[in-house]
Amino acid sequence: MKEPVYLATDIGATGIKLVAAAFDGTRLEVKDSWSVKNGPIVDHGRECADIDAMLLAIQKGLQKLEPHYQCISLGIDTYGNGYGILDASGNLVMKPHHYRDKRIANIRKELHKHMTDYQFYQSTGNYPIKTRALLHLFLDALEASPHITEGKYLLPLPNLLEYLMTGEHTSEITIASVLCLLDSSGKTWNYPLFRTLGIKEELFGSLSLPGQKKGVTYKKGISVVTVAGHDTESALLAVPGLDTSKAFISMGTSFVFGARVKAPVITKESFKERYKNMRGAFGTFSLCKDVPGFWILERCMEQWRTNVPNLNYAMVCHTAQNFRENRTFLNISDDRFRVSENNILGAIHNYCIETGQKPVEGIEETSRCLFESYALYIKWSMERLSKITKVSYQSLEAMNGGVFNQLLLQMFADATEVPVIARSPWASAMGNLLLQLYAHKEIGSERELGEVALMSCTPITYESNHSSYWGECLQYMKDKGLYKEDS
Repeated sequence: MKEPVYLATDIGATGIKLVAAAFDGTRLEVKDSWSVKNGPIVDHGRECADIDAMLLAIQKGLQKLEPHYQCISLGIDTYGNGYGILDASGNLVMKPHHYRDKRIANIRKELHKHMTDYQFYQSTGNYPIKTRALLHLFLDALEASPHITEGKYLLPLPNLLEYLMTGEHTSEITIASVLCLLDSSGKTWNYPLFRTLGIKEELFGSLSLPGQKKGVTYKKGISVVTVAGHDTESALLAVPGLDTSKAFISMGTSFVFGARVKAPVITKESFKERYKNMRGAFGTFSLCKDVPGFWILERCMEQWRTNVPNLNYAMVCHTAQNFRENRTFLNISDDRFRVSENNILGAIHNYCIETGQKPVEGIEETSRCLFESYALYIKWSMERLSKITKVSYQSLEAMNGGVFNQLLLQMFADATEVPVIARSPWASAMGNLLLQLYAHKEIGSERELGEVALMSCTPITYESNHSSYWGECLQYMKDKGLYKEDS
C-alpha cells in the first residue's frame, strides 16, 4: 500500500520546489522533494512569468511521486508579485508579467501625477516599490493593455495556478495583501485606489482565507487546498512561537525582514523606512520589508561561471570566509539591484565608484563584500524597526533555503547582537503543508499548528560574538550617507 503524503508546491522567483511529507499525527516528515529552476521568459519583448513551466513542474512532480506515494492534496505558494488576468471565456488574456521586467522602470513618476508616495502608503499600508504588482497593473491601465481592455478577472499567481488546475477561482487574502491590492486594513480590495489609478473594479472578485479545500479535485482525486499563497506568510507558519518579541528573516531570492505586529503600522517612520504591512493567516499581521537577497549573489554567480563553470554556493561561501579585508559595502536595497540586470558585476562596480568606495574585484572580494553588506543591512534594519515598534527584539528567526549558509547566519548574529535561530530550510513548503493539514482537519487550531511545526524541525542557534566591527561599519555607512536616518 502506498504511503499517504501531502504535496507542497513552493514557487520562488528563481526556483520551484515540490515537497512531499507524511503526517503521523504529531509531526510532518519530508519523504521526497524535487526542484527545477524558474525564471522569466521573453514574449514579444516582455519578461513574463513562465506559467506553463510552473504547471509542468507540478505535473512532473506528481509523476515522480505516483509510483511510491498516495498524494492526498496539494497546495501552492509563490513569490509575492505575480498575477494573471482572465478574459470572458476564462482564458489568460496574455502571459503574466514578470515583476522584475524593466517595463516598470519609470512607473513611480506616473504614480506621482496622482498622489505622493506617502498618500499611497496611507491607502495601502505598503511602500510603492516599483516591482509591486499594483504598479504593474497601473501601467497596464496607462497603456490600455489587453489586460485592461479584455480582462474580466484578476488572479494572484498561486490562485491562477489553482484555477488552471481545477477551474475554480478565488483570490487568497495573504497573497492579495503583498500584491498591494488591499486597503490599509488588510481586509478588503482597495477600490478607491483602483478608481484613482484607472484600474477596473470588476477585475476583483471574492477574497478567501487560507486553509480551504477546493470543491473540485485535480488529477486522480487529489484535492487542491488554498494555502497562504504568499511564500513568506506560509514560511512564518512554520516558525513556532513567533510573536511580537522576535524579528524574522526569510532568506531566498529576496530577503524579507520584519516582525509580527498586533495591527497594521502606518506612520511616517514606517513609511520612511519602506516597511510594508502584510496580512497573514489566522488574522495576523507583519511589518516587514523585502530587499534583493540571493538575487544579487545568483546574478554574480551567473557571470562568474563564464570563467568557473562548476562554481557553486559552497565554493562561494568558502572563498568569502577566507577573505577578511573587506572595506567596501553596498546598500543592498538600492533600486538598481531590484530589477533584471544583465551585468550585475558592472552595476556593483559603478555603485562603488559613485559612492566613493574601492571597487571590489573577483569572486573572493565581491562575495565577502556582498555577505557583509547583507548582514550590515539587517543590523541597520533591526535598529530602525525597533525605533518604529518600540520593541527590543530578543532573537532573529531565520528560515528557508538561506539557513544552509552558516557563514551568513553567523554574520547576522554578530552584527545584530542577538541569537539567530535557524528554522526549517523548507519553511514555505512546511507552512503550506501545515495549512493542508488544517484544511483536512488533521490540525484543529493555530496553536496545534505551532506544536506540529515545533516537532517537525530541530532549530540551530547561532550566538553572537558581540564584535565592535559591525558598529564601526554601520557608522561608516551612516557617515557616507548610504544609510540615511530620515530617508
